[in-house]
This record gives sequence, structure tokens and C-alpha cells, in this order.
Amino acid sequence: MTHPLPDAWAGPGHVMSHDKPIPEGFETAALFDPFEIYVGPFFQSLGNRPRAHAFRVDERHLNLQGVCHGGMLMTFADSSLGLAAWAATDRAPCVTASMQSQFLKPARLGDLVVVTPEVTRRTRELVFIRGDFMVGDTMIATVSSIWKLLAPA
Repeated sequence: MTHPLPDAWAGPGHVMSHDKPIPEGFETAALFDPFEIYVGPFFQSLGNRPRAHAFRVDERHLNLQGVCHGGMLMTFADSSLGLAAWAATDRAPCVTASMQSQFLKPARLGDLVVVTPEVTRRTRELVFIRGDFMVGDTMIATVSSIWKLLAPA
């Protein structure tokens, strides 16, 4: 069973961007993985199905070239596509089996990166999900992933 983490686990404090406004049409997403708390907040669309996910690029996410680090985009991809896998399996535990990315354009400081994951196939043990990562009308990355359902303990 998963539970939201306590506020005391909200990461390194002053470098967090929780004081930034929540994007219009979104709400703050509950983060269940302690690692995500250090790079969030992440957002999810209000009531939309399929659900969109987003994050705003802040100073913590930049590489030495001053654009969003590819590792941050992959972290967000793993989180957002993972939530789609979880939803597609009625919240069954699953893990990332494979993830392939194509980085097309940079995301810059202040950009809102949005993805609406698409489940393309599901078998008894696997879920296939893809997503186009957008900043406004510009596609900055595409990701294809395979998720493995875990056997009950």
C-alpha cells in the first residue's frame, strides 16, 4: 500500500520550487517515491482522462549548458509513464523493464514540460507506454517504455 510522504521528507528545503504557482489546469501530484521528492513537484491534470503530467524546469534541473538535464527528463518520464502503467493495471505493482528516449529540443529554465502517456499495448505481464514530451506546441522528447507487472508476494 502506498501513502503520501510526510512533509518532513520534502527534500532539501530552500532549493525546492514548491513556492511557484501551480500551472493552470493542474494540481500537485502525490509523490510516492522518496527520490522524486528531490526533483519535484510534479503536477497532474485536473479530471482529464487520459491524464496529463507536468513539471516546471527550475535551477535544480539544469545542466552545465543551462538547459534541462536529460536525466531529469528521464526521471520525469519514469514517474509519469509509471503512473500510467499503474493506472492501466488497476494499481498493480510494476517496474520499468525498458525505456527508450529521443531528445529533440532543449527545455529551458521556467518551461512547463507536459506529457500525456499513451498505453499502446498490454499483455498479462507487460504494459507498453509511450509519450511525447511537450513545451507548448514544441515536442522536446519522445519516450517509449515497457513495464513489467510484479507477481504478488
